[in-house]
Amino acid sequence: MTHLPTSEAVTGRGDRSRPRAALPALCATQITSWGIVYYAFPVLNPRITADTGWSATTTTTGAFSAALIVSALAGIPVGRILDRRGPRTVMTVGSILGVTAVLALAYAPNLAVFTAAWLL
Repeated sequence: MTHLPTSEAVTGRGDRSRPRAALPALCATQITSWGIVYYAFPVLNPRITADTGWSATTTTTGAFSAALIVSALAGIPVGRILDRRGPRTVMTVGSILGVTAVLALAYAPNLAVFTAAWLL
């Protein structure tokens, strides 16, 4: 096995043909993840507010907006982790958190749990 310095392993330089095979799968999972976690909210919000009675303008949209702020602030330390360790850990942890958050959103019994799930 060829030993690659850390910087080469993270950026994909060197004798590594295998990562290219995983690229289509990673692309498909990213598109699907964004569709479920981010873009589904505007489509589902009218149904959420109708089923729960929560206000669309202040409560559900406020929880979603707060989640965007948390995501933006988390981007700095997550970017540093990506630079140091590469994408494998970040993608795995992000997938687990995303599934957990979507399940919590789906079964949120009240606005506090709904907001906490979005913040997750």
